[in-house]
Amino acid sequence: MNELDIFKLEKQNSRNIKIGELNQDIIDLLHLDLKPQNIYIWSSRIREHCEKHKEEYSSPNEFYNAVKSIPQIISSPDYVGLHSNGNIQFVKKFNDISLVGIKIIKNNNSLLFRTIYPITEDKLNHQLRIKKIRKI
Repeated sequence: MNELDIFKLEKQNSRNIKIGELNQDIIDLLHLDLKPQNIYIWSSRIREHCEKHKEEYSSPNEFYNAVKSIPQIISSPDYVGLHSNGNIQFVKKFNDISLVGIKIIKNNNSLLFRTIYPITEDKLNHQLRIKKIRKI
């Protein structure tokens, strides 16, 4: 999957739309007790969990570019990590640095897109120093 068509996605009322895969390299790097598997998004997630971060991006265009690049962020991140809440984090540097959060659903070990938002270079460097995020 190259790009996510967010306008088409928002018009759907779908669940479990595949947007990427968790691969063995990431599993090993983060010491996850998971198997390689698909990562899904629900059509309502963009509006419910992403639009609130739109103003945090340097421009509306950067926000839309980040959201449509979610599959690319997941498939070829610059950094990965684990949030204290257990979410897997994929980070990619574009003009803004975007972090994609993926929730591990415990009862069936499935992976669901949670959110995307920008982080600062300082926050990224801090997360690297304390080893919460690792360079790929």
